Amino acid sequence: MISFKLFAGTNIGLRDNNEDNFTVCPDLTLDEWRIPANHQQTIPLGKRGCVVVVADGMGGQNAGEVASDIAIKTVEEMFAPSTLPVDVSEKSGVIEAYLKKVIEEADLRVKQHSKDYPETLGMGSTIIIVWLLGENVYVAWLGDSRAYSYVPGKGIGRLSKDHSYVQQLVDAKVLTEEQAMNDPNSNVITRSLGDPSQKAKADVASYAVEQGEVILLCSDGLCGVCNDEEIGGIIEAESADLQVCKEKLTTAALTNGGSDNITIVLLQIEKTAPSDEEPQPPQKQQSLDIWRMLLYPFVAVILLCMVYSWNRLYHRVLKKENPPDVEQVDCNVPASLSEHTPDTVAEDSVLINNARSIIKLITNGGTLSSEKTTVTDTMTEESKFGKLNPADPLNDTINRVKSN
Repeated sequence: MISFKLFAGTNIGLRDNNEDNFTVCPDLTLDEWRIPANHQQTIPLGKRGCVVVVADGMGGQNAGEVASDIAIKTVEEMFAPSTLPVDVSEKSGVIEAYLKKVIEEADLRVKQHSKDYPETLGMGSTIIIVWLLGENVYVAWLGDSRAYSYVPGKGIGRLSKDHSYVQQLVDAKVLTEEQAMNDPNSNVITRSLGDPSQKAKADVASYAVEQGEVILLCSDGLCGVCNDEEIGGIIEAESADLQVCKEKLTTAALTNGGSDNITIVLLQIEKTAPSDEEPQPPQKQQSLDIWRMLLYPFVAVILLCMVYSWNRLYHRVLKKENPPDVEQVDCNVPASLSEHTPDTVAEDSVLINNARSIIKLITNGGTLSSEKTTVTDTMTEESKFGKLNPADPLNDTINRVKSN
């Protein structure tokens, strides 16, 4: 689980006006672009993430602050819930493509404004966007505003690479980082919003966040006069309070002779390990599903055994009780039957009659009668089992019984 603390601010420095701009949205699902009232508040990361932005306007009297304002408003519009595509946060490639699209749109708007208002011709702005989403941070930038990452025990590192003339010299090993900071051309950038000579071509990178990590966004009013080690040392010493950390960084920039506007955004990550979290309902459901997987086959086996046993029992009883066809039944009464007394004759008659009824039930699908009948009734009346068949061997047996 990811949560974070957030603080941001800007300082005019020694300039007459502030051409820097910034914006923060702690939760994109709420679309509230503002600094949290309590900078010590730990904010759970929402489903759509958190976005922070810094833009450093250029152009002086040619409205650099207008260009940076256009950049900020473009970001806020394109990350609004009604504009941000629902599926944009599902894949890394889609996220990076969308960040580039946002910067391209900001570039078009700055250029269009310059055309509509000729007095602002030549204005431009840097931009750097950090999107904290899930356990990753996505960085997109144009110009020399920077993103840093400070990780306790590991130190500070850059998340972005300047689009500047001196950075090209550093890459070519013509200058060192220290020399680049003091070079007269250190403020010359090679990419920016509003540059009429080229389309905006943003760079994008992504990184996995770590526990306690502090992400810093800043304009060159800070990183142009303070080296990485000094910045990292201040963050390490003051990370317990981001507001104090921001003030200390601003003071360091001014102390080092900085005269430019100074804008700083600080985002501190709190990453909770899964083992430290309370058990979640999905885990309980998973445990229940395991028990069901074990129980269902066991119950199924028992039911199959019961069905098999009942089927065997049913066929055994049916085989025992289902005699051959009535015409083939050997109903010859033993000789001893002729010696029965009148009292036993009646009992035998009832048994025989019941046997007839059962045979008829099985062979004709009839229903057993609960009424008791005598041999005479059976011989003289039509019952639901039909008339006695004179040729029926059982009828001969009954006649012999009567004659006795």
